Amino acid sequence: MTEYREDDPLRDREKRLQACLPDVESTLEFDDLKAAVTVYRDPWGIPHVHAESEADLFFAQAYVTAQDRLWHMDADRHRALGRWSEFVGERGVAQDRLLRSAGMGRTAMLDLETCSAESRVMLNAYTAGINAYLAGGDPLPIEYQLLGAEPEPWESWHCLAVYKMRNTLLGTFEPKLFRSRLARLIAPEKLARLIPGYPEGHLLTVPPGERSQGGTLDGTATLAASAAALDAVKAVDELLELGAVPADADAGSNAWSISGERTASGLPMVAGDSHRGLDTPSVYYQVHLRCPDFEVIGHSVPGMPGTLHFCHNEHVAWGMTHGAADTQDLFIERFREEGASREYEVRGEWRVAEVCKERLHVKGSRPVEMEVTVTHHGPVIAGDPRAGWGIAICDPGLIEASPWVDAGYEAMKARSVAELHHAFRNWNDRVNNYAVADVDGHFGYLHEGRIPRRGEANGWGVVPGWTGEHEWEGYIPHNQLPAAIDPECGYAVTCNHRVVAADYPHYHGLYYTPEFRARRVQERILELAPGTATVEDMVAIHDERLSIPAQVLVPRLLAAFDGQTEIPEDQRDALNRLRRWNCRVDREAVAPAIYHAVRMAVLLRLAGSVFGAGACHLLGGVPGSEVHQRLLALEMHLALERGVGDDLLPEGKSWDLLLRDGLKEGLRSLRTRLGKDMDEWQWGRLHHTYSRHPLSDSFPAWAQHLDPPAKAVHGDSDTPLAGSITITDQQVNGASVNRYILNPSDWSQSRWIVPLGSSGHAGSQHYADQAQMWADVEYIPMLWNWDDIEIQAEATQRLEPAR
Repeated sequence: MTEYREDDPLRDREKRLQACLPDVESTLEFDDLKAAVTVYRDPWGIPHVHAESEADLFFAQAYVTAQDRLWHMDADRHRALGRWSEFVGERGVAQDRLLRSAGMGRTAMLDLETCSAESRVMLNAYTAGINAYLAGGDPLPIEYQLLGAEPEPWESWHCLAVYKMRNTLLGTFEPKLFRSRLARLIAPEKLARLIPGYPEGHLLTVPPGERSQGGTLDGTATLAASAAALDAVKAVDELLELGAVPADADAGSNAWSISGERTASGLPMVAGDSHRGLDTPSVYYQVHLRCPDFEVIGHSVPGMPGTLHFCHNEHVAWGMTHGAADTQDLFIERFREEGASREYEVRGEWRVAEVCKERLHVKGSRPVEMEVTVTHHGPVIAGDPRAGWGIAICDPGLIEASPWVDAGYEAMKARSVAELHHAFRNWNDRVNNYAVADVDGHFGYLHEGRIPRRGEANGWGVVPGWTGEHEWEGYIPHNQLPAAIDPECGYAVTCNHRVVAADYPHYHGLYYTPEFRARRVQERILELAPGTATVEDMVAIHDERLSIPAQVLVPRLLAAFDGQTEIPEDQRDALNRLRRWNCRVDREAVAPAIYHAVRMAVLLRLAGSVFGAGACHLLGGVPGSEVHQRLLALEMHLALERGVGDDLLPEGKSWDLLLRDGLKEGLRSLRTRLGKDMDEWQWGRLHHTYSRHPLSDSFPAWAQHLDPPAKAVHGDSDTPLAGSITITDQQVNGASVNRYILNPSDWSQSRWIVPLGSSGHAGSQHYADQAQMWADVEYIPMLWNWDDIEIQAEATQRLEPAR
């Protein structure tokens, strides 16, 4: 292995990157193959794998994935198993403590034992493919050279752990921790004010097109009880010492399906995009798999066989968004040390907890010894059981085994929407929304996963585990989960907004993304004349960047200056630009930058009023805080739209005064960041990607090679073409990690795009070759016909049985 030097000349670094690229053309032989496999790599480096059996197919999928993404899948394996600090040193310890405690490795082993024999064959074949690559002698990715490390052999349960890494902890536990601590710093009624219930008149997912009738929530008493429970065990700042989960979901996903009556082809279509943090390499890996038993194309998770979401086979297509169901509870446990045992209290009795000792190996430092304590509620992820307390996370993916792998395996073979729904009966990690369509003309929406049955009180914050009052009572039956198959309205839209009405018989969740994206998608669908919708129309919906909140805030801001005679010249110029603005958030335009500067200035003032000076600082980057930023922004929007919400205002302020102050402060901020010339304040200078490789901080001399270039993008967090921002910064911290349009009338007309590229090698031409097209809302073809694939292939490789 080449020795790493921080002062390597630029030319040497580039040569080393090129030397790490895999051989994707030579014919190779393997003992594990029964017949030859052909791998065609299309002009974007995406592998199309043709095998004669399932086992050979998954072996080959693993091999080509390792060629492109070995470091990616190994990094996720280290994270999942709480071993990231072995690579990055002490800065990885907090995250490792959380993930080692959560125990995704423990439940991955149990899930492997639970899945079917067919699924195990798939996992074992995939594992053999990875290990065949490790034994093949190709150069290792540059990351191993920088770290002075080598990859360990792969095991079948690692596949499940890697998938869990990307999904299991995405949920509600961080906002609940954040809210529980906040309830100790501010009045519970002020905090509860931010979650009054889903707004009346806002769109629901099911039934499609229906609107919420409202319904008021009041968590004051529950939040007060949560704060009191924390006081009882003297838990304070420990709640914020958790390492953030590195693959956070982003509240910007969209998916929709439309009926054949609305399309020019007469068959339905599915389109959408998934939003997460902008990882480097991209979180998903594009792949096409074919064998005699089935054929599927879509996005895979490197390290996990098959394509689970955002894909289609010969018969049915499905796209996915985060389901927003509340499936994670936090229980405060009371512990005592009793002889050689650790016990915890339940209804006045003491049960023995499971305790295991763990060691974190930390690069450049001494090992960290830790204990993992598990109650019937789940693993303890915060606190100190030795001191008498801890907080356990109760999550379906962490407390018991599940055959969720079978669901993914069966989904790839589904022949209709109905069979897809049946396949997902065992789905667990996470609860997902699915937009679906098939070649027989069926379409609609499915809500799949395990949602625990319990009361709303569990949703507000941590709850006492010792009382027995907040226990789960099984799961919502699969046949009672929301669904809309062939709805009469001719469409289904799912954009992380509320799934069901308030009269749904089970508790589902407290808060959801506002309707803004869903409403614009719905409006764009309804603007299309029946029987005319095409793939290009779906592209246009992806590119939708009209901001509904801007349509409310800008007129209110302009009205706030009515009758004002002494308006400074810069403010007058800004107001005139906003007056001419069509509320489309274009990256080349100046008005969106002004709008957002005003909006953020007002939100910061409101945050100070709601949270107080002692708590307002928590809104900046603390895990779970982003939910409360969105809730505050929604309450501001509703106040401006409906003429209510004066209780949010700082003392002595009206909305007009606050908006006028917001313009002044916003312009001052823009001058500081972008200079004095207002013509140079284009939105894209603020609203751009900033994808960082996870080792850039450790090896800064290599950052220019490892980090993809920033891309200015359209839209904001409220438009279907979404890029998330925070209360203090307009830089994109989450965006679409794929866009797809799936066309059952002619699968070869389907399209897709990702924010970087297919390869995880920084020296590859496919490391970020889709990035500019992604930023420009353009697409590449989702090649399906094998004659086209063979003709367009930039590389072809044969994997053959050993002779």
